[in-house]
Amino acid sequence: MIPLRVRLHREYNRWYQWLLRLSWGIQGKDAPRVYMFHSVVDTKEQVYSQFAITKKSFERFIEHIVAQRQKAMDADILSNAINNPSQYLNHYCVTFDDIYDTVYTNAYPVLKKYHIPFVIFVTDELVGKVDPWSKMSMISEEHLRIMLADPLCILASHSTKHKMFRNYTHAEAVTALVDSKRILAEKYGCEIDLFAFPFGRRVEVSDDAIRCVKEAGYKYGFSALDGSLKQYWLSGRYFWPRVLVGEDYVKKELEK
Repeated sequence: MIPLRVRLHREYNRWYQWLLRLSWGIQGKDAPRVYMFHSVVDTKEQVYSQFAITKKSFERFIEHIVAQRQKAMDADILSNAINNPSQYLNHYCVTFDDIYDTVYTNAYPVLKKYHIPFVIFVTDELVGKVDPWSKMSMISEEHLRIMLADPLCILASHSTKHKMFRNYTHAEAVTALVDSKRILAEKYGCEIDLFAFPFGRRVEVSDDAIRCVKEAGYKYGFSALDGSLKQYWLSGRYFWPRVLVGEDYVKKELEK
């Protein structure tokens, strides 16, 4: 039997997500949004969950938003759009969480082809490892450095470890955030301004953890909630919603 606390958390997350989707519908689909990807696999047989997308679907989706004349945002434009979303309608930002090696092999060539900036939220301890869940290879040190040498690639933090922030104390959360920012900056010579929560649904992130993002010195934080940059009132500066793009989402978008 599922514990009552877990059931209440799930119900809270479900209603929070419903509010985000409702407000997005009211504000219009032209609102600026941040697309969230994870692994970009070779074949449909490798699509292990909603977090995976085939390289064919990925390229079709990129071609689609380019054809729709949506405008890509780099880090500077993203910052402006966050502060004034109504002035950046039909703008988008591409982001990747966890950073599988398939981001380099399958997604990066497409993004270079269309000259689209992209943000990679890196968990330092996962670089060069194998994901125990999907059994897929994470980004190698070599491939990561190749992408970071390209001005299109923007390095950001996904914490030091891929753990749920709701389970951290205040001190543990601040330490994870500060350490990740410092390690990535020292290792790759980049300024780290953006952060995305691992397991970033509302039920998996406490209010205190969200406040810790500001305390650790980040400019903005991102969630795994579905929504646009117009929904500040539901998310706040350090828990911005994004749009998870998987096989089902691409299919719906292309059928419109």
